[in-house]
Amino acid sequence: MQKISIRHKLLIIAVLSGFSNAAIAASFANMDDYVWETIEAPIYPNWGKDCNSEDERIYQDCLDKSLMIYNQNLIEKLQLSKYISRQLNQTTITIPSHESPVILTDKSVQDENGDSLRYVYLINSYDKNKNWLYLSGQAYETNNTVLVDLNTGVIQEFEGSHLTFSPDMTYAATVKVEFPEEEEVIIWKKDKYGSYQYDKNNMDYGNFRQHFKFYDSRKYSPMPYSAKLEWVTNDSLLVDFYFNMSEHDTITYRVRFNYVKTEPASDWQMIPIK
Repeated sequence: MQKISIRHKLLIIAVLSGFSNAAIAASFANMDDYVWETIEAPIYPNWGKDCNSEDERIYQDCLDKSLMIYNQNLIEKLQLSKYISRQLNQTTITIPSHESPVILTDKSVQDENGDSLRYVYLINSYDKNKNWLYLSGQAYETNNTVLVDLNTGVIQEFEGSHLTFSPDMTYAATVKVEFPEEEEVIIWKKDKYGSYQYDKNNMDYGNFRQHFKFYDSRKYSPMPYSAKLEWVTNDSLLVDFYFNMSEHDTITYRVRFNYVKTEPASDWQMIPIK
């Protein structure tokens, strides 16, 4: 955690003063309750930024080519050309121990209103030590994680982002941070076949939402600036959501939760941390 400047302190005090009237009538945070951290600005993929044709076919072709170039550049940067190739709307992943490659093809999906969206796969990162490839599966406000084990060819898609595993690999966790007031923590448990299934998600949702309101009581909540997940032990997970006070500010306040299991057979408990 870094110290904040006088300018940022004045900005913070000014914004927090807007919460003061509500805080008098209810239990909301005061200045001493906030933990401030400087967070590196997230980097968002800029593929497709130059695609703007009104012709749907031309527009889609432009998106496919832009996404192909974006992925190809990452393949080269991560030195993964021996495993991965990208052609238009298809990512081909070669597994040395398999005869057939893993093929991920971008596809059309529908949202809850029936509107057509494009679900695309973006290369995200590479864990050289484990030889694991991470991709993002994205469509509008959806951001999922695809994990490919390049040793075995095992592939699994997880709902949410910021995928992290417990020390013994029994559990995994992701978060959803793409839309304000729809934040979600998802915990996964490995089954006997080695795949991860929902274990529990958003226990005690009322208190989960109230903890966000403790720090910002405005009617319309801001969208998280960033998030961080950290397994303390196999039975304890810290989840931090970060919010900034202005759009381009990297000084953020933290909203923290601790998810714990008191016994191996017990349910996960969510503990808001102030």
